[in-house]
Amino acid sequence: MKNLKFNVFLIFLFTVSIAFAQETGISDTQQTTNFGDFDTNSDSSIDRTEFNERYGQDYTQWDMNQDDNIDQREFNDYTFDRLDTDRDRNLSQAEWERGYDEIYGDYLDDRDYERYDLDRNQNITYDEFDRSMRDTYYYSDFDTNRDRRIDSDELNEGVFTNMDSNQDGTIDETEYDATGSYYTQGTSPTMD
Repeated sequence: MKNLKFNVFLIFLFTVSIAFAQETGISDTQQTTNFGDFDTNSDSSIDRTEFNERYGQDYTQWDMNQDDNIDQREFNDYTFDRLDTDRDRNLSQAEWERGYDEIYGDYLDDRDYERYDLDRNQNITYDEFDRSMRDTYYYSDFDTNRDRRIDSDELNEGVFTNMDSNQDGTIDETEYDATGSYYTQGTSPTMD
């Protein structure tokens, strides 16, 4: 009987621990933002000032070692983690194609998933992704002063430019919806 009570207690403790972790597991920096969080003056567009005020708060999600600079490893890791929606540390073909279509397609020669799946195992690992992205201008387009570090101003400008697809100096809701989920979605990336 003592054994049964102890086992029931352990199951209860385990269940409560999981519930507590799920309940408290999302911090302020992990919450998904929406268009209205950026459009603070409610004029149906996000200008650079509104964007910089709000997106500057997200810099620490990119700067994983908190040294006030984003190096290429951190940049690629953030990109990879945002695309890896099932969190298996591999990009499926669907996840890869979403990234190609919404984020980095302008930087790669083609969309061919198999070309970047170097070990041909039907998944693009982080190392395969990192190797592929290092051969592009994706990082250096953000690193405008070419010091091999992206500061918060460079990040804000690069993200704003990518989201402002018609390059009119504002982000409307359609532009936000096209790429905003990538740049502002909830779960913080973790660096391996």
